[in-house]
Amino acid sequence: MTKSAMLSNLEHMNLACTECNLRSGLGGFVFGEGNADSPLVFVSEEPFVQRTDELFHQMLEAAGFQRQDVYITNIVKCRPGRKPTLSQMKTCLPWLRKQYSILNPSIMVLLGLAAAQTILDKDIRMKQCRGKWFQRGNTMMMPIYHPGSVVRNPIWREILIDDLRVVKKACEDSLDFKDQQLLIS
Repeated sequence: MTKSAMLSNLEHMNLACTECNLRSGLGGFVFGEGNADSPLVFVSEEPFVQRTDELFHQMLEAAGFQRQDVYITNIVKCRPGRKPTLSQMKTCLPWLRKQYSILNPSIMVLLGLAAAQTILDKDIRMKQCRGKWFQRGNTMMMPIYHPGSVVRNPIWREILIDDLRVVKKACEDSLDFKDQQLLIS
């Protein structure tokens, strides 16, 4: 069975989930999208709103990525209409773990502090981890600013694009991290 087929089956199971209160006030459901065979996965705390989605698409292109060549997913699969709570993210985390086991990415980019804290360390701060590599198993992970933060802080746009260029170079270098700042934890 292909990765896409396995993800489709998992998505159908996730649609039936009633573990938290997000399903009742559902503002949309986004399980994940993109190339399931990509070695690169982007993880956000929740599905993007349209403005953030468009902005992220522009920044991906500015860094040299094609949207169809990457996979984008979220910790929380439902669009809550507000920042998801830690409890909601913990409830949804098993779905992300199942996606991860299917996708088996070489690189995972964590979009924003909530994603970094949920996946790496609950006490981590963006100031100490943004743009740095972390290793979990066979996957290299880099936290960067969430694209939605650029809407509020336009000055971060170039910083985020530069971080995406570092990720692009790592992808092109076949994951040669010898010249990267690597934090193994």
